[in-house]
Amino acid sequence: MFVEVMRGFVVLLGTAAGYWLARDLAPDSPTAGGLGAMLGVLIGFVSGGLLGRSIDRAMGAVERRVAPVAGPRLFAGLAVGIGGALLGGIATLPVLVHVHPALSIPIAGIVTWVLGVLGFRLGAARSDDLFAAAGLSTRPLVRAQAFDARDGYLVDTSAIMDGRFASLVTAGVIHDDLFIARFVLDELQGFADRGAEDARGRRARRGLESIQSMQREARVRVSVLDDEVPEATEVDAKLVALAQRLELRLLTADAPLARVAELRGVPALDLRRLAADLTAPVLGGELLTVRLVKPGREPGQGVGYLEDGSMVVVNGGATAVGGPGIEVVVSSVVPNAAGRIIFARPVGEVHPEAMPSGIMEA
Repeated sequence: MFVEVMRGFVVLLGTAAGYWLARDLAPDSPTAGGLGAMLGVLIGFVSGGLLGRSIDRAMGAVERRVAPVAGPRLFAGLAVGIGGALLGGIATLPVLVHVHPALSIPIAGIVTWVLGVLGFRLGAARSDDLFAAAGLSTRPLVRAQAFDARDGYLVDTSAIMDGRFASLVTAGVIHDDLFIARFVLDELQGFADRGAEDARGRRARRGLESIQSMQREARVRVSVLDDEVPEATEVDAKLVALAQRLELRLLTADAPLARVAELRGVPALDLRRLAADLTAPVLGGELLTVRLVKPGREPGQGVGYLEDGSMVVVNGGATAVGGPGIEVVVSSVVPNAAGRIIFARPVGEVHPEAMPSGIMEA
Protein backbone atom coordinates (compact mmCIF):
# COMPACT_ATOMS: atom_id res chain seq x y z
CA MET A 1 0.00 0.00 0.00
CA PHE A 2 2.80 2.39 0.89
CA VAL A 3 4.56 1.82 -2.46
CA GLU A 4 1.36 2.39 -4.49
CA VAL A 5 0.56 5.65 -2.69
CA MET A 6 4.15 6.79 -3.10
CA ARG A 7 4.02 5.92 -6.81
CA GLY A 8 0.81 7.91 -7.22
CA PHE A 9 2.38 11.05 -5.77
CA VAL A 10 5.49 10.66 -7.96
CA VAL A 11 3.31 10.16 -11.05
CA LEU A 12 1.49 13.40 -10.28
CA LEU A 13 4.79 15.16 -9.75
CA GLY A 14 6.25 13.69 -12.95
CA THR A 15 3.17 14.62 -14.96
CA ALA A 16 3.30 18.25 -13.84
CA ALA A 17 7.06 18.46 -14.26
CA GLY A 18 6.93 16.92 -17.75
CA TYR A 19 4.14 19.22 -18.88
CA TRP A 20 5.78 22.46 -17.74
CA LEU A 21 9.25 21.40 -18.87
CA ALA A 22 7.99 20.56 -22.38
CA ARG A 23 6.10 23.85 -22.56
CA ASP A 24 9.28 25.73 -21.64
CA LEU A 25 11.43 23.82 -24.16
CA ALA A 26 8.94 24.06 -27.06
CA PRO A 27 6.66 27.01 -26.44
CA ASP A 28 5.47 27.10 -30.07
CA SER A 29 4.41 23.44 -30.26
CA PRO A 30 0.75 22.80 -29.34
CA THR A 31 1.42 19.15 -28.55
CA ALA A 32 4.60 19.57 -26.53
CA GLY A 33 2.80 19.87 -23.22
CA GLY A 34 0.77 16.71 -23.75
CA LEU A 35 3.77 14.69 -24.86
CA GLY A 36 5.79 15.95 -21.91
CA ALA A 37 2.98 15.03 -19.52
CA MET A 38 2.74 11.48 -20.97
CA LEU A 39 6.49 11.07 -20.70
CA GLY A 40 6.35 12.35 -17.10
CA VAL A 41 3.64 9.77 -16.29
CA LEU A 42 5.80 6.91 -17.56
CA ILE A 43 8.92 8.14 -15.76
CA GLY A 44 6.94 8.82 -12.60
CA PHE A 45 5.34 5.35 -12.67
CA VAL A 46 8.71 3.58 -12.90
CA SER A 47 10.71 5.87 -10.63
CA GLY A 48 7.84 6.10 -8.10
CA GLY A 49 7.85 2.33 -7.66
CA LEU A 50 11.62 2.24 -7.22
CA LEU A 51 11.60 5.16 -4.80
CA GLY A 52 8.65 3.72 -2.81
CA ARG A 53 10.32 0.31 -2.42
CA SER A 54 13.63 1.90 -1.42
CA ILE A 55 12.00 4.10 1.24
CA ASP A 56 9.91 1.15 2.48
CA ARG A 57 13.04 -1.00 2.92
CA ALA A 58 14.83 1.87 4.67
CA MET A 59 11.93 2.36 7.08
CA GLY A 60 11.84 -1.38 7.76
CA ALA A 61 15.54 -1.33 8.62
CA VAL A 62 15.01 1.62 10.97
CA GLU A 63 12.03 -0.13 12.58
CA ARG A 64 14.08 -3.30 13.20
CA ARG A 65 16.85 -1.26 14.78
CA VAL A 66 14.45 0.69 16.97
CA ALA A 67 12.21 -2.24 18.01
CA PRO A 68 14.56 -3.60 20.74
CA VAL A 69 14.97 -0.12 22.27
CA ALA A 70 12.63 0.60 25.16
CA GLY A 71 10.18 3.44 24.64
CA PRO A 72 11.53 5.65 27.44
CA ARG A 73 15.11 5.21 26.18
CA LEU A 74 14.08 6.10 22.64
CA PHE A 75 12.11 9.15 23.77
CA ALA A 76 14.90 10.43 26.01
CA GLY A 77 17.49 9.79 23.30
CA LEU A 78 15.51 11.65 20.65
CA ALA A 79 14.77 14.57 22.96
CA VAL A 80 18.41 15.02 24.00
CA GLY A 81 19.61 14.30 20.44
CA ILE A 82 17.40 17.05 18.99
CA GLY A 83 18.65 19.37 21.71
CA GLY A 84 22.25 18.50 20.81
CA ALA A 85 21.60 19.12 17.12
CA LEU A 86 20.03 22.50 17.85
CA LEU A 87 22.97 23.38 20.07
CA GLY A 88 25.35 22.43 17.25
CA GLY A 89 23.41 24.58 14.77
CA ILE A 90 23.48 27.57 17.10
CA ALA A 91 27.17 27.11 17.88
CA THR A 92 28.09 27.10 14.18
CA LEU A 93 26.07 30.19 13.21
CA PRO A 94 29.15 32.47 13.36
CA VAL A 95 30.97 30.06 11.06
CA LEU A 96 28.08 30.11 8.57
CA VAL A 97 28.04 33.91 8.60
CA HIS A 98 31.78 34.67 8.36
CA VAL A 99 33.20 31.68 6.46
CA HIS A 100 32.66 30.79 2.82
CA PRO A 101 29.70 28.42 2.33
CA ALA A 102 31.94 25.83 0.70
CA LEU A 103 33.65 25.38 4.11
CA SER A 104 31.05 26.58 6.61
CA ILE A 105 28.19 24.27 5.50
CA PRO A 106 30.23 21.03 5.83
CA ILE A 107 31.66 22.20 9.17
CA ALA A 108 28.18 23.07 10.49
CA GLY A 109 26.84 19.74 9.26
CA ILE A 110 29.62 17.78 10.99
CA VAL A 111 29.21 19.62 14.31
CA THR A 112 25.41 19.32 14.24
CA TRP A 113 25.55 15.62 13.38
CA VAL A 114 28.15 14.81 16.05
CA LEU A 115 26.33 16.68 18.81
CA GLY A 116 22.99 15.19 17.77
CA VAL A 117 24.30 11.61 17.84
CA LEU A 118 26.17 12.26 21.09
CA GLY A 119 23.00 13.69 22.66
CA PHE A 120 20.96 10.68 21.53
CA ARG A 121 23.44 8.22 23.02
CA LEU A 122 23.74 10.10 26.31
CA GLY A 123 19.99 10.57 26.60
CA ALA A 124 19.27 6.90 25.92
CA ALA A 125 21.95 5.76 28.36
CA ARG A 126 20.71 8.03 31.17
CA SER A 127 16.97 7.82 30.45
CA ASP A 128 16.12 6.44 33.92
CA ASP A 129 17.89 9.33 35.64
CA LEU A 130 16.29 11.91 33.33
CA PHE A 131 12.78 10.58 33.97
CA ALA A 132 13.45 10.32 37.70
CA ALA A 133 14.62 13.93 37.77
CA ALA A 134 11.33 14.87 36.13
CA GLY A 135 9.41 12.93 38.79
CA LEU A 136 8.42 10.16 36.38
CA SER A 137 9.00 6.42 36.33
CA THR A 138 10.33 4.60 33.26
CA ARG A 139 9.11 1.26 34.59
CA PRO A 140 5.62 0.22 33.51
CA LEU A 141 3.01 -0.60 36.11
CA VAL A 142 2.95 -4.36 36.48
CA ARG A 143 -0.65 -5.45 36.70
CA ALA A 144 -1.59 -9.05 36.03
CA GLN A 145 -4.63 -9.36 33.83
CA ALA A 146 -5.74 -12.78 35.10
CA PHE A 147 -7.33 -11.34 38.24
CA ASP A 148 -8.77 -8.20 39.72
CA ALA A 149 -6.01 -6.20 41.41
CA ARG A 150 -8.50 -5.00 44.03
CA ASP A 151 -8.56 -8.54 45.44
CA GLY A 152 -4.86 -8.46 46.25
CA TYR A 153 -2.55 -7.08 48.93
CA LEU A 154 0.63 -5.09 48.58
CA VAL A 155 2.82 -6.61 51.30
CA ASP A 156 5.35 -4.58 53.28
CA THR A 157 8.56 -5.66 55.00
CA SER A 158 7.12 -5.83 58.51
CA ALA A 159 4.38 -8.25 57.42
CA ILE A 160 6.83 -10.60 55.69
CA MET A 161 9.09 -10.59 58.75
CA ASP A 162 6.18 -11.33 61.10
CA GLY A 163 6.17 -14.98 62.11
CA ARG A 164 2.39 -15.16 61.88
CA PHE A 165 2.26 -14.15 58.22
CA ALA A 166 3.04 -17.58 56.77
CA SER A 167 0.73 -19.29 59.27
CA LEU A 168 -2.21 -17.08 58.32
CA VAL A 169 -1.60 -17.78 54.62
CA THR A 170 -1.28 -21.52 55.24
CA ALA A 171 -4.48 -21.54 57.26
CA GLY A 172 -6.31 -19.74 54.44
CA VAL A 173 -7.10 -16.65 56.52
CA ILE A 174 -5.15 -14.61 53.96
CA HIS A 175 -6.10 -16.11 50.60
CA ASP A 176 -5.93 -13.16 48.21
CA ASP A 177 -3.12 -12.50 45.76
CA LEU A 178 0.06 -11.03 47.21
CA PHE A 179 2.14 -8.33 45.51
CA ILE A 180 5.68 -7.63 46.71
CA ALA A 181 7.56 -4.59 45.41
CA ARG A 182 11.17 -5.06 44.38
CA PHE A 183 12.31 -2.34 46.77
CA VAL A 184 10.68 -4.27 49.65
CA LEU A 185 12.65 -7.39 48.69
CA ASP A 186 15.81 -5.28 48.54
CA GLU A 187 15.16 -3.95 52.06
CA LEU A 188 14.40 -7.47 53.28
CA GLN A 189 17.62 -8.77 51.74
CA GLY A 190 19.55 -6.00 53.49
CA PHE A 191 18.16 -7.15 56.83
CA ALA A 192 18.84 -10.81 55.98
CA ASP A 193 22.51 -10.09 55.26
CA ARG A 194 23.08 -9.19 58.90
CA GLY A 195 24.83 -11.58 61.23
CA ALA A 196 23.28 -14.72 62.65
CA GLU A 197 23.02 -13.09 66.08
CA ASP A 198 20.82 -10.25 64.81
CA ALA A 199 17.13 -10.90 65.59
CA ARG A 200 15.90 -8.77 62.68
CA GLY A 201 18.21 -10.63 60.30
CA ARG A 202 16.79 -13.97 61.45
CA ARG A 203 13.24 -12.77 60.93
CA ALA A 204 14.12 -11.42 57.46
CA ARG A 205 15.67 -14.73 56.40
CA ARG A 206 12.62 -16.57 57.70
CA GLY A 207 10.38 -14.17 55.76
CA LEU A 208 12.27 -14.78 52.50
CA GLU A 209 11.97 -18.53 53.06
CA SER A 210 8.23 -18.13 53.65
CA ILE A 211 7.81 -16.26 50.36
CA GLN A 212 9.69 -18.96 48.48
CA SER A 213 7.55 -21.63 50.14
CA MET A 214 4.35 -19.82 49.13
CA GLN A 215 5.53 -19.65 45.53
CA ARG A 216 6.34 -23.37 45.48
CA GLU A 217 3.13 -24.50 47.16
CA ALA A 218 0.96 -22.06 45.18
CA ARG A 219 -1.45 -21.50 48.05
CA VAL A 220 -1.72 -17.90 46.91
CA ARG A 221 -0.37 -16.13 43.86
CA VAL A 222 2.75 -14.13 44.67
CA SER A 223 3.78 -11.45 42.16
CA VAL A 224 6.94 -9.35 42.32
CA LEU A 225 6.48 -5.78 41.07
CA ASP A 226 9.39 -3.96 39.44
CA ASP A 227 7.63 -0.60 39.76
CA GLU A 228 9.57 2.28 41.24
CA VAL A 229 8.19 5.39 42.92
CA PRO A 230 10.86 8.05 42.27
CA GLU A 231 8.81 10.82 43.87
CA ALA A 232 9.23 9.13 47.29
CA THR A 233 12.43 8.17 49.11
CA GLU A 234 11.24 6.23 52.16
CA VAL A 235 10.03 2.66 51.69
CA ASP A 236 6.81 3.31 53.62
CA ALA A 237 5.94 6.32 51.46
CA LYS A 238 6.69 4.31 48.31
CA LEU A 239 4.39 1.52 49.49
CA VAL A 240 1.45 3.84 50.13
CA ALA A 241 1.93 5.63 46.79
CA LEU A 242 2.25 2.33 44.90
CA ALA A 243 -0.84 0.92 46.61
CA GLN A 244 -2.78 4.01 45.52
CA ARG A 245 -1.51 3.70 41.97
CA LEU A 246 -2.33 0.00 41.65
CA GLU A 247 -5.57 0.18 43.65
CA LEU A 248 -4.30 -2.51 46.04
CA ARG A 249 -4.87 -2.97 49.73
CA LEU A 250 -1.86 -2.77 52.02
CA LEU A 251 -0.87 -5.69 54.24
CA THR A 252 1.40 -4.61 57.09
CA ALA A 253 2.36 -5.34 60.66
CA ASP A 254 3.23 -1.69 61.27
CA ALA A 255 0.27 -0.01 62.99
CA PRO A 256 1.42 3.59 62.27
CA LEU A 257 1.89 2.75 58.57
CA ALA A 258 -1.60 1.23 58.47
CA ARG A 259 -3.07 4.43 59.94
CA VAL A 260 -1.19 6.64 57.45
CA ALA A 261 -2.35 4.47 54.56
CA GLU A 262 -5.97 4.67 55.65
CA LEU A 263 -5.73 8.44 56.01
CA ARG A 264 -4.58 8.57 52.37
CA GLY A 265 -7.48 6.40 51.22
CA VAL A 266 -5.62 3.10 50.99
CA PRO A 267 -7.39 0.18 52.72
CA ALA A 268 -4.91 -1.48 55.08
CA LEU A 269 -4.93 -4.77 56.97
CA ASP A 270 -2.92 -4.68 60.21
CA LEU A 271 -1.46 -8.16 60.61
CA ARG A 272 -0.94 -7.70 64.34
CA ARG A 273 -4.54 -6.65 64.88
CA LEU A 274 -5.78 -9.58 62.77
CA ALA A 275 -3.62 -12.04 64.69
CA ALA A 276 -4.80 -10.59 67.99
CA ASP A 277 -8.43 -11.00 66.94
CA LEU A 278 -7.77 -14.63 66.03
CA THR A 279 -5.70 -15.40 69.12
CA ALA A 280 -7.30 -17.65 71.71
CA PRO A 281 -8.13 -15.67 74.86
CA VAL A 282 -5.97 -16.09 77.94
CA LEU A 283 -7.73 -15.74 81.29
CA GLY A 284 -6.41 -14.99 84.75
CA GLY A 285 -5.44 -18.12 86.63
CA GLU A 286 -4.71 -20.09 83.44
CA LEU A 287 -1.53 -22.17 83.35
CA LEU A 288 0.98 -21.60 80.53
CA THR A 289 4.37 -23.00 79.63
CA VAL A 290 6.83 -20.41 78.36
CA ARG A 291 10.56 -20.06 77.84
CA LEU A 292 12.02 -16.83 79.21
CA VAL A 293 14.51 -15.27 76.83
CA LYS A 294 15.49 -11.95 78.44
CA PRO A 295 15.19 -9.99 81.71
CA GLY A 296 12.26 -7.62 82.18
CA ARG A 297 12.35 -3.92 82.98
CA GLU A 298 11.72 -4.45 86.66
CA PRO A 299 14.09 -6.39 88.94
CA GLY A 300 13.29 -10.07 89.12
CA GLN A 301 11.21 -10.13 85.92
CA GLY A 302 11.73 -12.48 83.00
CA VAL A 303 10.22 -12.05 79.52
CA GLY A 304 9.14 -14.74 77.09
CA TYR A 305 6.84 -15.06 74.08
CA LEU A 306 4.02 -17.37 73.13
CA GLU A 307 3.64 -18.91 69.68
CA ASP A 308 1.33 -16.09 68.57
CA GLY A 309 3.94 -13.49 69.53
CA SER A 310 2.26 -12.39 72.76
CA MET A 311 4.73 -11.10 75.33
CA VAL A 312 4.69 -12.85 78.72
CA VAL A 313 6.18 -10.93 81.64
CA VAL A 314 6.87 -13.26 84.55
CA ASN A 315 7.40 -11.63 87.94
CA GLY A 316 10.01 -13.61 89.81
CA GLY A 317 11.19 -15.37 86.65
CA ALA A 318 14.60 -13.71 86.28
CA THR A 319 16.43 -16.83 87.44
CA ALA A 320 14.87 -18.86 84.61
CA VAL A 321 15.99 -16.52 81.80
CA GLY A 322 17.86 -18.46 79.12
CA GLY A 323 16.84 -21.79 80.58
CA PRO A 324 14.18 -24.32 79.62
CA GLY A 325 10.47 -23.64 79.65
CA ILE A 326 8.73 -23.05 82.95
CA GLU A 327 5.13 -23.31 84.00
CA VAL A 328 3.49 -20.02 84.95
CA VAL A 329 0.06 -18.92 86.10
CA VAL A 330 -1.55 -15.90 84.44
CA SER A 331 -2.11 -12.91 86.71
CA SER A 332 -3.58 -10.44 84.19
CA VAL A 333 -3.77 -9.64 80.47
CA VAL A 334 -3.24 -6.10 79.17
CA PRO A 335 -4.08 -5.34 75.47
CA ASN A 336 -1.77 -3.00 73.57
CA ALA A 337 -1.12 -1.85 70.01
CA ALA A 338 1.02 -4.92 69.25
CA GLY A 339 -1.56 -7.37 70.60
CA ARG A 340 -1.42 -8.12 74.30
CA ILE A 341 0.96 -8.43 77.25
CA ILE A 342 0.44 -11.29 79.67
CA PHE A 343 1.62 -10.90 83.26
CA ALA A 344 2.26 -14.11 85.15
CA ARG A 345 4.19 -15.68 88.03
CA PRO A 346 6.01 -18.99 88.11
CA VAL A 347 4.50 -22.07 89.68
CA GLY A 348 6.04 -25.47 90.35
CA GLU A 349 9.49 -26.44 89.17
CA VAL A 350 11.32 -25.91 85.87
CA HIS A 351 10.65 -28.74 83.42
CA PRO A 352 13.31 -29.09 80.70
CA GLU A 353 10.97 -31.03 78.46
CA ALA A 354 8.31 -28.34 78.66
CA MET A 355 9.86 -25.96 76.15
CA PRO A 356 7.42 -25.53 73.22
CA SER A 357 9.08 -25.89 69.85
CA GLY A 358 7.26 -22.89 68.38
CA ILE A 359 8.13 -20.26 71.03
CA MET A 360 9.40 -17.12 69.36
CA GLU A 361 12.77 -15.73 70.34
CA ALA A 362 13.24 -12.10 71.14
